[in-house]
Amino acid sequence: MRWKQYTLTAILITLGGLSWYVMRPDAPSLSVQKVVTPEVSTAPESPASPAPTAPAASGAAAAPVAGVPLPSTIPAWELKIDEALRSQADHAAIARILLQQVLTMPPEGQHSAAQHIANLMSDSDYLEVLPYVQNLKIGQGFQEVIVAESLNRPKEVKLPVLLAAARTPLHPMKETALSVLSVLLDQNHGTDFTLWDAAVQNALKQP
Repeated sequence: MRWKQYTLTAILITLGGLSWYVMRPDAPSLSVQKVVTPEVSTAPESPASPAPTAPAASGAAAAPVAGVPLPSTIPAWELKIDEALRSQADHAAIARILLQQVLTMPPEGQHSAAQHIANLMSDSDYLEVLPYVQNLKIGQGFQEVIVAESLNRPKEVKLPVLLAAARTPLHPMKETALSVLSVLLDQNHGTDFTLWDAAVQNALKQP
């Protein structure tokens, strides 16, 4: 049995490193930067001041301030995440909002949303991610974060999430999920998911 303990330890260390990487503190900030309008001096012009330029026509776009991105340059997915995080909803509701928007986001947005979902969603709600784990239209970054985070949850959460990833063809976490299941359950059923289902259900019945 010692080799199984070593195997599980190695897998958990690997997934722990992955979870730290995708959720590291230096991940890009999602705060929306506002356009800063330079202050206009109200002091009288000195004789040496250049003649004022003609005012811009009504409706003309303001010239960009150096180093400050205009709102149109902020990706739509960042604005969606920022809006959800700034809402007055509770954590569970914010996580659900982000889940519902994941399919409308590019891979980098899905990855960023997954980090917030993992932080905001409680154990009792976490199985709401299962349809998204099984949806291969959602990028690898999202899948890695969500599946890795499940290992920090009780067996009632981690086993179904691991099984969902393992049984989904071409899932980026499929082999990892199968390896962890085989160690946690002390069984190896290969690709026979009828037996895996039974093994997981039996484990969930145990105290």
